[in-house]
Amino acid sequence: MIYRLPFLCLFVLAALNPPQTASGWGQDGHRITAEIAERNLTPKALARVRKILGEETLAEISTWADEIRSDGSWDFAKPWHFISINDEESWDDYERVPEEEGDILSILDRLEAMLRDQDSETFTLTGVAGRANSGLKPKHEKEVTHREVLALFVHFVGDLHQPLHVGRREDQGGNRIQVEWFGEEETLHRIWDEDIIESTNLSYTEFSTFLDRLSDEERIAASAGTYLDWAKEAKQIRDQIYDFGPQRSSYFLNIVEAPVLSYDYRAKALPIVRDRLQKGGIRLAALLNDFFDDEK
Repeated sequence: MIYRLPFLCLFVLAALNPPQTASGWGQDGHRITAEIAERNLTPKALARVRKILGEETLAEISTWADEIRSDGSWDFAKPWHFISINDEESWDDYERVPEEEGDILSILDRLEAMLRDQDSETFTLTGVAGRANSGLKPKHEKEVTHREVLALFVHFVGDLHQPLHVGRREDQGGNRIQVEWFGEEETLHRIWDEDIIESTNLSYTEFSTFLDRLSDEERIAASAGTYLDWAKEAKQIRDQIYDFGPQRSSYFLNIVEAPVLSYDYRAKALPIVRDRLQKGGIRLAALLNDFFDDEK
């Protein structure tokens, strides 16, 4: 069993150390999505990717958006990794973050416009960053090239397909939900980011090969929809993620007895993870083919 701190201690620790924002699929998850995408690019689209990246692959750049999180000058990009919507909120009236801050849906639209622009060599990314309760959020700007834009786009398409990146506000996409995973104390978000994928003991290329086995008809069907459609799809999956059987599934799982998750939960979760990674890769390929196949 995991040693439990008293309620008051946990409350104080939570206040002093607020949960960090979600970081998306772990490295392997992003690389799997990107690897599947690159294997499904048309020759013209692949040629354009090679022109932008040189010898680098989509898998190599897929984790860059997480790597720059330690660079304070990129703090304004942190809200772009996710979108928050509660279970009871409809997509017609959910509370969007301010436009100047953005979220994963708004940044994907902005990055798409930049990738479609083959005439410009550089672009300006803008956003605001500051302490949430300070009321002071100065505007920040970054001059970026097609390489940085493509790296961000590849990453955020991957994030959109991690279901907890379309997460509940109250528990910050599972970051505040404490669970016991095969005897180790983890957050629910971390399990879905990394642990389920790592439990397969597959390299990202092996995992990609196992998932890249769709017919042409299946690929076309999988790539249908918009960013919003895919966000709605992720939200619908959440009930399965929070299904801990007879164990409690309330918001306060971080301060009461955590659910014990192991083989049964993994057996239900792994097919969902495989589907999310597969669709993320196929959809990323379809988008890049659309952007680059008919370029001037």
